[in-house]
Amino acid sequence: NRYRRLALQYNPERQGDEKLSALFCLVGEAYEVLTTPLLKALYDQYGETGMKKGVLTPFGWYPPYAYHGDPLRTYKEFFGTCDPYADLMNALDNPPPMFDSPEGRGIKKKEPTLEKPLALTLNEVFFGALKKVKIERRVFTTEEQDSTEIKERILKIDIRPGLPAGTRLIFKEVGDMGPTIIPGDIEFVTEDKPHPVFKREGVDLIMKCHITLEEALNGTIVELNTIDDKTIRVAITDVVTPEFIKVVEGEGMPYVNNPAKRGDLILTFDVEYPKYIPQTSKKLIKKAFSNAAMLCPGPPEMVNKLILADKIRRTVDEDR
Repeated sequence: NRYRRLALQYNPERQGDEKLSALFCLVGEAYEVLTTPLLKALYDQYGETGMKKGVLTPFGWYPPYAYHGDPLRTYKEFFGTCDPYADLMNALDNPPPMFDSPEGRGIKKKEPTLEKPLALTLNEVFFGALKKVKIERRVFTTEEQDSTEIKERILKIDIRPGLPAGTRLIFKEVGDMGPTIIPGDIEFVTEDKPHPVFKREGVDLIMKCHITLEEALNGTIVELNTIDDKTIRVAITDVVTPEFIKVVEGEGMPYVNNPAKRGDLILTFDVEYPKYIPQTSKKLIKKAFSNAAMLCPGPPEMVNKLILADKIRRTVDEDR
């Protein structure tokens, strides 16, 4: 190949002569023109002057051509490296894929990566799943690789338990085939489908529980189903304030690199207030709050002691 020989001959870094830079650039420009079918046709028909000034073709005006001016870029596209020594022998032994056409010979260039979203349910992420995605792509219809047709293909995607949202799963060179191109990659980006009960945050699951004001003040037992469909009972013994959360350890999502380990289930609360309170009940509530204020006048540690004593009393009462 003439470009291979001339690019090595006039590479200023290889030869240790910066005076060769202009010739090296001309070699890159000539290669780009002669291996691009349309540019070669314009050059053959109108010469260098016409190609660089722009020409009116039967298909419309073709703007002036200008080389990008980076001969190392052309060199790298051909050899696969900018280093004239480190990978030179490998590049010579394994030259980039080429194509032949009536207009000339050129290098096959890889198509851009196609990004697609992959929506997963929390159950699929929790248990793991095998997803099958149908794509359409152009494939060769002949051994000569001179014509293509659109065909369907099923891609199988292994979803590991606990796979984080935003994970990128790449299928190499499954894009469209073509005589002058290398098929591009398809990259699937995972995202969580909305769940009616749970919301994922890292390896933890967030769940909102609905309780009454009476339960928020007096405590309650919340019965719920976990993501793996177990029924558990969670005792709420603290006063439920707007910021209150209850953490149930080990009932969240699995860690992707250690599925035996799980995050937590975090309970938040939506307190339902009564629409009407009779006057007599209001007096009782007011008295109850007054008594609570009298019993808990001290510092926080005193309040914590009273809460602990109350929890112990409740436990004893439940065991009877």
